[in-house]
Amino acid sequence: MRIRVSIVLAALALAGCSQGLPPDIAKLGYVSRDLRFGLDVPGGWSVRETAGPAALIATGPQTSSDGRPSVNVTVTPVADGTTLEEFVQASRRSLDRLPGFKLLSEEAATAGARRAWTVTFEASAAGPLVRQKQLYVVTGGRSYVVTAAALPADFAAQESNFDICFRSFRAGW
Repeated sequence: MRIRVSIVLAALALAGCSQGLPPDIAKLGYVSRDLRFGLDVPGGWSVRETAGPAALIATGPQTSSDGRPSVNVTVTPVADGTTLEEFVQASRRSLDRLPGFKLLSEEAATAGARRAWTVTFEASAAGPLVRQKQLYVVTGGRSYVVTAAALPADFAAQESNFDICFRSFRAGW
């Protein structure tokens, strides 16, 4: 009898985790109710929440080149009325100043029903050259930047993991 009660209580607790969320958000693997974003994280990756601007840091297993792929989500307030285009322009000016910055691509994107923008680049700001892809979303007085990063030699092999995060990302419900 205790086992059945525990199973029922566990099921109710899990159901409560998604209670009050839109259906497309409730099904995601990670949801921050406070910061109003969610996404799926690849299997086998670890997730760490932080109190700083990088609200979420997900890291994958170490690669053969001793790198560790990661995805982080940074959430910052923006001035009322800030558009996605304005935020992207300001972000691009910051990226252009990074040591070793090389733009690889940029294009319009979507995050659920929201307009978004992606930028893929390489930079050596922290030492070795790192390839990054960023997804920008502006909604509800906040900017959301999802950054996927890996060593250039590992990036292509990690793209399917990065795509899990990017395709599933939702913000500002």
